[in-house]
Amino acid sequence: MAPSKPGDLFPGEQHVLRKNANAVIGVREAGLSRLPFDGLRGAVGMRGKEAIGGRLHLTNLRLVFRSHAVNRVRGTFSVFLPCVEEVRNTSSGITRRVTVSTAGQDFTFVVWGVPRLIDTVDRYRAGFDDAHLPEVAAHILAEPWKVGDGLRRSGRPEPLGAGPDCAYSRGGDFAAIAADLARGIDPRSARTEVAGVLQVVELLTRAAGTLPPRS
Repeated sequence: MAPSKPGDLFPGEQHVLRKNANAVIGVREAGLSRLPFDGLRGAVGMRGKEAIGGRLHLTNLRLVFRSHAVNRVRGTFSVFLPCVEEVRNTSSGITRRVTVSTAGQDFTFVVWGVPRLIDTVDRYRAGFDDAHLPEVAAHILAEPWKVGDGLRRSGRPEPLGAGPDCAYSRGGDFAAIAADLARGIDPRSARTEVAGVLQVVELLTRAAGTLPPRS
C-alpha cells in the first residue's frame, strides 16, 4: 500500500508529502536476534534497536509507514492524526529522529528534515475537526486493509485476532467494535505487529466520544 495512489486513500483523504524514513523498533519486542556489531549503535542512541527502512507518507488524516521489501521486518502501519498527542524532535548526535506519541503508543522515525515534518504534522492535526471522526471511522471500517497490516518478521503470519476487520459487524457502535478489537489481539504478538490495530482502537474510541448519547 502506497497512500500516494488515489486508490489507497480513504474518501476525503489527500496526500501531503512523502519522505524516505526508517521506523525504529526494539529488537527484543520484534522477536529478532541482535545483528553483528549491534553494540556500536549505542553511540547514536540505537542500542537494542533496529531501523526498518521504508517511506513515511503524510496525508491530511494520518502518517503511513511502509517498509522496503529487503528488511527483516516488513509491513505497513498507520498513525492517525486525531490520535496524536505530541510530535517531538528526538534527534541524538548525527541521527535525525522524530517521535510521534498517541495515548497508548510512541512511534520513532529516523528522517531528514525533522523541523519541517513536525511543523507540517502539527498543522494538519490541529486543522482536523473532531466532528468528522465518526465519518472517518466509518470509512476505516468499510476498507480496513488500507490501514496496514503492521510490521512483522518475513514469513510470519498475521497475529491471531489482530486483523482489523475481525469485529466490524456492529454498525456504528464504535466503542463496542474497539473493545472487540482489543480483546481479539493475541497477547503473544509483538507490539510492532499490532501497532496499526491499536491505532484503530484508539481512533474508534475517540470517535465514540464524539457521538451524541443514545436516548
